[in-house]
Amino acid sequence: MTFAKTVKNELITIPISHTEMLAEFSAFLNLGCEFHIENSQKMIDFLTKNPTVTKRFLLLTKTLYQSETILLKKDQQMFTKKPLIILRLTTQIDKIILEHGYLEDPIENARMITNTKEEKKAFLRGAFLVTGSINDPKTAEYHLEIFSNKKEEIIFIQWLMNDFNLNARITKRRNGYIAYLKDAESISDFIQLLGATNAVFKFEDSRIKRDFNNSINRIMNCEIANEKKSVIASQEQLNDIKLINKYYIGGELDLKTTQAIDLRKKYPEANLRELTEIFEKEYGETISKSGLNHRFGKIKKIADGIREGRKKWLLELELI
Repeated sequence: MTFAKTVKNELITIPISHTEMLAEFSAFLNLGCEFHIENSQKMIDFLTKNPTVTKRFLLLTKTLYQSETILLKKDQQMFTKKPLIILRLTTQIDKIILEHGYLEDPIENARMITNTKEEKKAFLRGAFLVTGSINDPKTAEYHLEIFSNKKEEIIFIQWLMNDFNLNARITKRRNGYIAYLKDAESISDFIQLLGATNAVFKFEDSRIKRDFNNSINRIMNCEIANEKKSVIASQEQLNDIKLINKYYIGGELDLKTTQAIDLRKKYPEANLRELTEIFEKEYGETISKSGLNHRFGKIKKIADGIREGRKKWLLELELI
């Protein structure tokens, strides 16, 4: 079961007042219904692929208008898995149209029946049930959206969402518009205000686990990168030491440089922090990482001098 379906399954169980029913029904009517006349009979069809959402609309219809209904199914194209469910309202059509201004200005009517916070939540709940979707919080991208093929409807939905400080945005799709949320906190708040408390807990639990795993991965990647960097630095130091031991003719090296050389040769796999601890045990004195790194810097400088000298010597040989 998808996370969106989990949320919707919980939303249809929420008990609501009469005015909230009207607001929720208005969202169903505006976003999911079509009016038509067949054989001189007026009808309103609610179309969806979700049986769960159909049950909610049926409950609202029977409670508010006692309308007679017919349930139909229409097979879609071969690549579509789910058939289209049509819940057809055959009576009380004039009353529904009049109360919701359905054939005149349905959005203005929707504004009139969403005066309170609870009524606004109810309209958003209905809108999400009809055309809403949400990514699973386990995925890499947080996203929640509500779709409409009418610009005025999506602007109204955005206005309702932002009345709760959700920072919803609008973008155009190929066949319509969406009001969407990208921020995880806003998505969680939206699910909460719709009333899907259990879904909120699941969303937050998944988000915490995912964020925790991401943090662990970042730490591990950082440690691996540091370990790789340490191995490369150690190998370069060993190469410098090998070159000095073979070709250095500048006289005896000072004690500090000799100590660093001996330490690296004895502990080729130790990182800088480990070497400072070993240094204290070996020589009975403390040294900082920067201090030890300075000594390795001197070793590199001596080795680079040898390399430069050998390069000049080889060039002279070629000239002879």
